[in-house]
Amino acid sequence: MLRNYLKIALRNLLKQRYISLIMVVGLAASMTAFLLITRFVFYELSYDAFHENAENIYRIRLDDYKNGVLTNSSAISYYAEAPAIMEAFPEVQDFVRLHEADGMVSYQNRVGEVVSYHEKKAFYTDSSFFNVFSFPLIKGSADRVLRRPESVVISQSMAQKYFGREDPLGKTLTLSSNWEGGTYVVEGVFADSPSNSHFHFDFLFSIRNLLTNDQFANGGWYWTNFYTYLLLKPGTSAESLENRLPGLVEKHIGKMLRKYQVEQKFILQPLRDIHLYSRMPSEIEPNGKIETVYILGLVSLLILAIGWLNYINLSTALGIERTKEVGIRKALGSGRRQLVRQFLFESFVVNVSSLLLAAVLFVLVLAAFDSWAQSQIGYTLFQRPLFWAVALTTFGLGFFLSGFYPAFILSSYKPIAVLKGRISRQIGGELLRKGLVVFQFTASVALIIATIVINQQLNFMQNQDLGMNIEQKLVVKAPKVLRSESFMNELALFKERVGGKVGVKNVTASSEIPGQEIFWTQELQRFQDTGDGYKLCSVLAVDEDFISAYEIKVLAGRDFYKNIMLDDGAVIINQTALRAFGFPTPESAINQEIGDVIPKKIVGVVQDFHQQSLKMANGPILFYHIPWNSNYLTITLQGKSLSSTLPAIEATYQEVYPGNAFESFFLDDHFQQQYESEERLAGLFSWFSLLAVGIACLGLLGLAMYTAKNRTKEIGIRKVLGASVTSIVVLLSKDFLRPVGLAVVLATCLAWYAMDRWLQDFAHRIDLAWWVFALAGTLAVGIALLTVSFHSIRAALMNPVKNLRSE
Repeated sequence: MLRNYLKIALRNLLKQRYISLIMVVGLAASMTAFLLITRFVFYELSYDAFHENAENIYRIRLDDYKNGVLTNSSAISYYAEAPAIMEAFPEVQDFVRLHEADGMVSYQNRVGEVVSYHEKKAFYTDSSFFNVFSFPLIKGSADRVLRRPESVVISQSMAQKYFGREDPLGKTLTLSSNWEGGTYVVEGVFADSPSNSHFHFDFLFSIRNLLTNDQFANGGWYWTNFYTYLLLKPGTSAESLENRLPGLVEKHIGKMLRKYQVEQKFILQPLRDIHLYSRMPSEIEPNGKIETVYILGLVSLLILAIGWLNYINLSTALGIERTKEVGIRKALGSGRRQLVRQFLFESFVVNVSSLLLAAVLFVLVLAAFDSWAQSQIGYTLFQRPLFWAVALTTFGLGFFLSGFYPAFILSSYKPIAVLKGRISRQIGGELLRKGLVVFQFTASVALIIATIVINQQLNFMQNQDLGMNIEQKLVVKAPKVLRSESFMNELALFKERVGGKVGVKNVTASSEIPGQEIFWTQELQRFQDTGDGYKLCSVLAVDEDFISAYEIKVLAGRDFYKNIMLDDGAVIINQTALRAFGFPTPESAINQEIGDVIPKKIVGVVQDFHQQSLKMANGPILFYHIPWNSNYLTITLQGKSLSSTLPAIEATYQEVYPGNAFESFFLDDHFQQQYESEERLAGLFSWFSLLAVGIACLGLLGLAMYTAKNRTKEIGIRKVLGASVTSIVVLLSKDFLRPVGLAVVLATCLAWYAMDRWLQDFAHRIDLAWWVFALAGTLAVGIALLTVSFHSIRAALMNPVKNLRSE
């Protein structure tokens, strides 16, 4: 029986080979898109799931309140809080703190050569790190590493980078950073951190080396620059523990908080929620968005649904050719159940063929998709039963639903009516098929609108005036290893030598550069103000050339003097800080004082500029004239002789700062990296909206074929009675344009609501313009008209005598 079903299925598919090919390719394309997006969604949801204790690990979030209103949330918190919490609450099993150890790492090999690199993925941490987190150690013991102050554990790739084939255990590395630095003995090697971890690292230095730092006076309740994780005992209620933390805050820093008239709360964030639900200042790495996951999941289901609905439309269109076959089969004794099995088997053949083709397409485009999406998913997700359970369940449900409708419609034909050529136009569910087209084009038009809006917002952010000039700027990491104790002397020497090079305009030093979050913050108020005037401000440490080099407009006052002694206690503020401190005009702020115990005199007010992307609102920024606290040197270039200028700059850097690795990048490229997630999202929507429209047009093509076939005799009679070809084309086309027009209306409403919600996440955003929806609607109608016009014109040009011959 199955062989007979297969023979009939193949015969019918080959008889209409071009339409069958369209069905298979359209469904395969939608399945491929579904697999790609679902794989990406599962990857995003898998972050930090590999930790054995993932369900019991929480990160402490520090919330600041002013007059009961939340003013700031931060991922970093106090050094001393974790030991205090563990001592006060027995349900806390262990803790881990991470503090960035960005700096120069050096190793002197056996022949005396020094290998130096500037390493960004480095942290100070506790010895409990490998007991809390499940990062596997390849060499060393989790219970012994990092207990000594001068110890370090490195990644497998760093072991290869610094030591080659040598055994790294017992080797000595030198760290030069803004903090303690010093020499460290390698005690262990760990496997490179997986890509689906919310933080990545190559070096873990013992946090015990920080204990002598002045910042940790007052028992470590002074400075908030630590990522703190708690491991709770199984069965512990995180909510209950969180409700008892305010008492601990009051005990240790209550007096200090009341002085600044603020309130602080410790909030426990589940480890698994950090990547998709946490977007705070000072995040250890940029996180994803759960909204993006929801959107992409919805897009994958829409595209898959469009593919199956397209298959239903084409199946019913082809079924018109088989009405006599159904009538004869029924007249010869075939039951409806047998016919349903036959049509379901044909649906199975089409779906399996599409799935096999989708598997081939998936493998072919997988590497390109991962490269374009900048993900390192690999094939690990294919080992997860849940991924296959979701994929197979979805495909199975889709096969049943897409095959069920055509099978029962085609098997319902009355044999007498069929053999006499009298088939009601309602048989086959014409209204339902048009409803399916409405759904397909609603989804397609909504995707087109979303694509246009996302690209608009992206272009708006990338081309907006930043309030400064970031073009032609080469950024070099400031040295960590100095020949003398005077950073200023060597900076002046570097400026003098580089400034004399052809193609160099100026050089400036700063603690941060545009495109980066400013981690140094202070709470200040107008000096001797007894009111509720403390404002959280970001602090930039700069030299006297920073504001002029970046062409930031000075609104009032002056820039810093070259002689730093003349700027003792001087501060420059931006416009947002001006408003925060309550000054009515820039001029009124000059020579006014802000501070707490030690006053700082405002000597200048500058125009607001975008320190970070336009996704973020401008915040209060203070400029301090302390260039020795700089992490970056910014070199403004001029002319086009970069091929000779860049090597000359590097050579000068090595002369002035020997022992330091030269690491440079162009600032405009660095700044644009902030929009990578939006660029990827725009690209995804562009490609998948095109795919959705293409598959939807195939469904419309099926409807056009069905209608033209079903109205053949009507067209013949109209032509005999004198109807023109144009009037017939208009008659047929308007039936197709009605559902498309309805889809445009529905898509406009849905897309406006969805994109308005999406744009609310941006501090600087576009306004939704009417022409976007008009353009998307016009494109949809135009594409639909082109799709159906071929069959409409073909039907209108047919010989009416041939059409009416059977009457």
